Amino acid sequence: MTNSNKKRLLLNVVLLIVVAGLISFIVSRDEDKGEQYQTLYDKSIGDDAKELIIHVEGKDDVIIRRKDEIWTVVKPSSFIVDKDKVRQLFTLLSENAESNYVIQGKDLASYGLEKDRLSLSFNGVKMIFGKLNEVTGKRFILKGEKMYLISETISGLMKMGEDGFKQQEKPKLKPIESPDK
Repeated sequence: MTNSNKKRLLLNVVLLIVVAGLISFIVSRDEDKGEQYQTLYDKSIGDDAKELIIHVEGKDDVIIRRKDEIWTVVKPSSFIVDKDKVRQLFTLLSENAESNYVIQGKDLASYGLEKDRLSLSFNGVKMIFGKLNEVTGKRFILKGEKMYLISETISGLMKMGEDGFKQQEKPKLKPIESPDK
């Protein structure tokens, strides 16, 4: 092997090692990010939600079930649900939980979680909504033995009860009158 071929081979080996190092660095950083991003979704909910239960203290629970891709309120009354409102409920499962705490030894009353005033269940997995953290503007949510701090936008919809899920009638447009009349 000539001297220039040896140099070329050595350069190729060094470049290969650098590329392998970069790939390993990128893969390990992606894994780290996955650990930091935590949501309220877990396998106990399942991949196919079929029942949602909304509890608002002082009101009848709203039970929403899916059959053949159609969501329907089945209790306290019965009607087909505005599908966009159901989608909005599911956003809770994908919100980033920036903080979570094991509740053992915590004073749940200070977080508004000592009793179920407002909750949402996905396939029987209940999430209880507590107070808003005044500093972060995020809500405390209790799920199982952990408390999470979540940005959420659905508590207002839930507090409306079943009325919040009725399909809105689209306003009918009046025909335009000609200026001659």
